[in-house]
Amino acid sequence: MTIFVESRRDGAVAILRLNRPDKMNALNLAMWQALAEALAAIAADDSVRCVVLEGSGGNFAAGADLAEFAAMRATPAAAEAYGARMLQALWALRDLPQPTIAAIAGNCLGAGLELAAMCDLRIAASDARFGVPIQRVGIAMPYPELAALTQLLGPATMLELLLEGRINDAAWARERGLITRIAPLDTLAADVADSAARIVAGSPSSHRHHKKFIRRSLDPRPVSPAELAESYAAVDSDDYREGIAAFLAKRKPAFTGR
Repeated sequence: MTIFVESRRDGAVAILRLNRPDKMNALNLAMWQALAEALAAIAADDSVRCVVLEGSGGNFAAGADLAEFAAMRATPAAAEAYGARMLQALWALRDLPQPTIAAIAGNCLGAGLELAAMCDLRIAASDARFGVPIQRVGIAMPYPELAALTQLLGPATMLELLLEGRINDAAWARERGLITRIAPLDTLAADVADSAARIVAGSPSSHRHHKKFIRRSLDPRPVSPAELAESYAAVDSDDYREGIAAFLAKRKPAFTGR
């Protein structure tokens, strides 16, 4: 039986690998379900300090598996039901309390680009290719997915992606803020591991708060007094006390996430 999403640990780092190399990791329904389940388990595991999402066979993910669309997305109702399963995994990745890194090599297209966009950091190899060639299929990206990508990239870049359907290189993606940085292909794994190590060395409590507060800062509603108070409440945490004590003692902190 094929394991579509492989999971392994490297200390405090959880590594999830999309595993359909013969299909360039094109995402089918089974993969979306497996990914949502793996992310739910990680979210509940305090021993995980960082999550890396990667693809097998030299590609991140070449989009959705169109081969199953005729059977599973033949009507608007069926497409919405399928989309709900996709969103379950996408939102689970976006909302993980732990920091996330997309390690991108080869094709990162369509639904694969959406997955990468839900990660906090996106480190791409110099051979990475990006695009959303949905206009070649004749369907539209639904509002929830469109809004999430537009929030990251802005309307001009989204229109460029969707209207032209062009496949772009890593330099293009870096210029538009789609990726955090570019690494040579032969050092991508090492660069991602270094980034994960820097994250793991930090306070999990700090990371959780920053992910939450940055998301909230994108909401145009005024910050409430309770929310403002929460942003200062970190000084009443074990991590803060440990961080100050370690600084004064000139040693590395041993954060617990509490």
